Amino acid sequence: MKPEGEPGLNGTHQSTETDTARWAELAWRAAHEFSTPCYLSRWGPVVEAAEAQERRFAGLRVRSWLSFKTHPVRPLAAAWLRSGRGVEVVSEAELVAVRDLGYPSSQLLVNGIAKHAWLGRHRTPGLQVHFDSTSEIAALLPAAVSQQWQVGLRCHVPSERDARDTRSGGQFGLSEEEFADACRELRGAGIRVHGLHFHLGQAARRPGAGAESIACLVARCVRHDLAPQYFDCGGGIDHASEVDAAFAELAVAFTEATRRLPSLGELWLENGSHLTRGSAVLILRVLDTKLRSDGRYLICDGGRTNHALDADNGLHRLISLPERPGPKISTVVCGPTCMTDDRLGRLQLSAAIVPGDLIVWCDAGAYHLPWETRFSHGLSAVVWADDADQLSLARPRETPEQWSQPWTSVRTTTA
Repeated sequence: MKPEGEPGLNGTHQSTETDTARWAELAWRAAHEFSTPCYLSRWGPVVEAAEAQERRFAGLRVRSWLSFKTHPVRPLAAAWLRSGRGVEVVSEAELVAVRDLGYPSSQLLVNGIAKHAWLGRHRTPGLQVHFDSTSEIAALLPAAVSQQWQVGLRCHVPSERDARDTRSGGQFGLSEEEFADACRELRGAGIRVHGLHFHLGQAARRPGAGAESIACLVARCVRHDLAPQYFDCGGGIDHASEVDAAFAELAVAFTEATRRLPSLGELWLENGSHLTRGSAVLILRVLDTKLRSDGRYLICDGGRTNHALDADNGLHRLISLPERPGPKISTVVCGPTCMTDDRLGRLQLSAAIVPGDLIVWCDAGAYHLPWETRFSHGLSAVVWADDADQLSLARPRETPEQWSQPWTSVRTTTA
């Protein structure tokens, strides 16, 4: 069985015949047990990607954090925490969702911006928190002291670039002047800076950017007499032109940093897409077909508008089930909404596909669920496959009644 199409622009997953056959088998089971549209998320590809990432840093202590915002599936977070690793959250909703799983606070890392607007509402002793601004420190310092948070600082580094306009940097982290103020505030409160963090954003990562950013962190430690236990290199490794080279660059730069900073013991990574992109698929059912002079159109029960905005970034691998023999024809895979751009893409598919067949949109594990919309439809089901590929329902489908319920409190009157 050969998947159609190519990975998207930021795709990293390389499929094999065995891999594709396994996805096809599980997708068929998920569709028939839980109906469509649904996402199918698997544990196996995630832990394999994490272990492969960690093997790249042989001889170094590496801690891989799961970026919950990238693929917010609670059974995935629970399995990740059971493995002894930690989960990174960047919003109040994410913190509540992960904390309720019942694991130690030491396995939770609160990152992101403007967290002083909400983090104070949640008492979580021993939490790991990266301060992003002096405003956060001013507002959250009492909580950090009383709850004995493990504190890190996010640094704005020169290599951070705006993906849409590379002439400018970004909104993350502390400038040099802000960093100096932050160090004074924390020292005055008796709080140690356990680590430093940088985030290079979603712009294409040029060679040397990671090493330069680590060097920037080292320089700040030297200037401000800090002895951190870790450096956190954030995520976005897939935005490098050569991922293998980018990993190797970080390993060399971190090794050099440990020579200058003897306290430095761990390298932290938060590569969301790299770990989860290939771990999920979107399963759709063909509802209708239309033949036009420019090709054939498949109308499915899910699509770009509701489930796969990442279609704008390029064509994903696609599997049609059952596998139909015969000639192929130029085909546009469309969703069910009345939006002209509700299309997953145009590619060559069997002319024998009929209503009732399945379309499996691959590599749907990075920002598909968090970007899911409720446009004219409710949220779809999410199916979880554990370490033995046993299927269970992680989130039920939203019914039309549930979709409309938030509006039922609005009363209208007539004159």
